[in-house]
Formats: sequence, C-alpha cells, structure tokens
Amino acid sequence: MDVIRPILALVHVGSALLYVAGYVSTKMLTRLAVEAPDLPARQRLLYLSGRFDFWFQIPFGTLVGISGVALAWASGYPFGQLWIVFSIVVYAAIVSIGAGIWRRRSALVRDAIASGDDGRVVGILTDPRALALGWLELGLIVAIVTFMVLRPV
Repeated sequence: MDVIRPILALVHVGSALLYVAGYVSTKMLTRLAVEAPDLPARQRLLYLSGRFDFWFQIPFGTLVGISGVALAWASGYPFGQLWIVFSIVVYAAIVSIGAGIWRRRSALVRDAIASGDDGRVVGILTDPRALALGWLELGLIVAIVTFMVLRPV
C-alpha cells in the first residue's frame, strides 16, 4: 500500500484538477457564447464548450470518483466517515446534474441551433433556473474540494 497510495493520490488530485479545468472552461465558453454577436459565433463557442466537456469533464470526472474511492480504501479510511459519505453523495449529485440535466439542456440548445433559432438558444442559456443550477453545481464542487482538503471527522 505504501507504493499504491501516492500513485492513487496523484491520479485523484490530477484528475480533479483536469476535471475542474474542464468545468471552468465549459462554463466560461458557454458564458462567452451568450455574449456572442450572432448564431455562427455562438455555435462555435458552444461546440468548443462541448469539446471541453467531452475531453475533460466526462473522463476526468469519472476517474476522480473511481480513484477517490480507491484512495480512501488504500489509505485505510473507514467509508462511514462523514467527509467520505458527504463527498460520495455530493459527487453523485454533481454527476446527476451533469448527466441528467445539462445533457438534456445541451440537446435543446443543439436543436435550437440546428433550426437557426438564435433567440431560443440565448433563452435556454440564460434561463434563470439554469443559471441558479449552475451556481448550485459550483457550490457543490467547492464543497467537495473543501471536504477533500479538510477531511473533517
């Protein structure tokens, strides 16, 4: 275990950094798309946003979860500790938001782009519920990182 723990820690922290980089990039590109002057510019930014999601968030989000469980086990932490339970529950919520809500919204945006309805694209991207959900998701990510660093009992 003495050899495995540092490797798992490196994989876990590295995956978390790449996941967060993808998250921030995706959100920033989406916000830039809202401010884009026309539908073609908006479409290019949203395409790039989707690529960051595909390249970073999906694979490294998956790897951070798997490596986190493996690292907790290899480190001998009891899985009943509050910070581990909380982290797993929050991680599951983040994955559910991404896979369950953002995927559907992305499909709506792609349909609006395909039909050339720029107003609908902007409306979907600026929907107050989606913006609130984005802030909630960010709060959950900050909370899980805080619990990983502080590891309260």
